[in-house]
Amino acid sequence: MQLKNAVIKRIIAEVIPYLPEKVKHAVLQLDKSIMQEIEEIRLRAGKPVILSCFMKDLFLSEGGLVFSDPNKGFITTINELTEMVFKICENSWYAYQDDINKGFITIKGGHRIGLVGTPVVVDDKIINMRDISSLNIRIAREVLGCGDQIVEHIINGCRDVFNTLIISPPGLGKTTLLRDIIRIISSGFGKDFAGIKVGVVDERGEIAACYRGIAQNDLGYRTDVINGIHKKDGMEILLRSMSPNVISLDELGNPEDVSTVLQVINAGIRVIATAHGYNLNDVKQRRGFRELFSENCFERIIIISSSNEFEYEVKVMDGEENVIAVDCENRGELDGYNKLNHGGICIFPSPYYENRIHTGNTVIINGAGK
Repeated sequence: MQLKNAVIKRIIAEVIPYLPEKVKHAVLQLDKSIMQEIEEIRLRAGKPVILSCFMKDLFLSEGGLVFSDPNKGFITTINELTEMVFKICENSWYAYQDDINKGFITIKGGHRIGLVGTPVVVDDKIINMRDISSLNIRIAREVLGCGDQIVEHIINGCRDVFNTLIISPPGLGKTTLLRDIIRIISSGFGKDFAGIKVGVVDERGEIAACYRGIAQNDLGYRTDVINGIHKKDGMEILLRSMSPNVISLDELGNPEDVSTVLQVINAGIRVIATAHGYNLNDVKQRRGFRELFSENCFERIIIISSSNEFEYEVKVMDGEENVIAVDCENRGELDGYNKLNHGGICIFPSPYYENRIHTGNTVIINGAGK
């Protein structure tokens, strides 16, 4: 419960001050059981406000209630979105111009605010973004310790790790797991693994969540972060400047990045990376990955999956695709129907209250039971 209370306090202190007044008022009135599970707050000009949580989209009313019916939500205007961006930029659009052009701004606490509108393009380069039409506030979450069991299977002796690829569909926690693995191997654990140097290429700011150059997430004592740069360039800079034992990156997939990964591995540097995918075959068939797998680059493959609404599985395989470990969380029968003040029923599987690796598939049913 302390973990969830901490999430609520962070949202109130770090996110709510930037929201338009109507949205701020509504979010503050949310039931705590809803607020602590928010993953995203999506604001679209002329559209209802949406909270993404429980693997569902919930439409927010002005009174702080949530519904599955969009007609019960309230809309935000393009002027409100523009004012919110100015507030995030501390009234200096120019100071945050590069971030705006990339499509996101990271605020204190590591929360990332994505934005889209009408790009202003000169010589095939985005130089500004006008008429902001959509904002997406992604709530930063750390789950310290979620990699404790997994990391045992990717270390190789007391000063080395295996080249590792983490695969999962969007939203199942591969970045969260990657982040905790980085923290553990960087700081060291137990009596034998003292910790090794890790270089992180954080192209989209989702691993370290740097704010004014300082990582908002705990990545360990021996971690160096290069932020907001293409993976290829970032890997090359880390190789030249920081002599890492491991280079880590999120959402590997660009064929150009993949070729640089080969260079890193051939230089004797270990790689721990993530990739979108629903299964191993899905990833192996893609351009770039075919070369990595044909070269047997990955000695450990971690696959995160959710086989149904109440089961979550982390499978660890060696380079020959032999399963060496499975961490399966069977959430069992639904129980604990908790009536909330949001006009519906929230169903919390009781074995899944705390220490999650990813957001649970909690079910929201509206007041009519539909």
